[in-house]
Order: sequence, then C-alpha cells, then structure tokens
Amino acid sequence: MGTATVQALTMMGIALPTMFVVILVFIGVTKLIHKAFPVVEEEDEYEVD
Repeated sequence: MGTATVQALTMMGIALPTMFVVILVFIGVTKLIHKAFPVVEEEDEYEVD
C-alpha cells in the first residue's frame, strides 16, 4: 500500500470515531439543557370560545 492510502486509512480511523464522539456530546448536552430548562406550556391567549 502506498503512503497516501495509509494516511487516508489513519485519518479515517481517527476522524470517524471523533465525529461520532462529538455528535454524542452534542446529544448529551441537548438532553441536559432540556432537563435544566423544561418547556412550560403557556395558556393560549387567543383562544376562541
């Protein structure tokens, strides 16, 4: 194998897991933010009877 192929495989081996770790971190942070600041439903002011 050429050096370019080895470098590409090495980059894939490092970048791909890193990408998934970053995605999982963002998902975790998003869930924490939703738990810290829950959505409070407001009453509908424009409700038609």
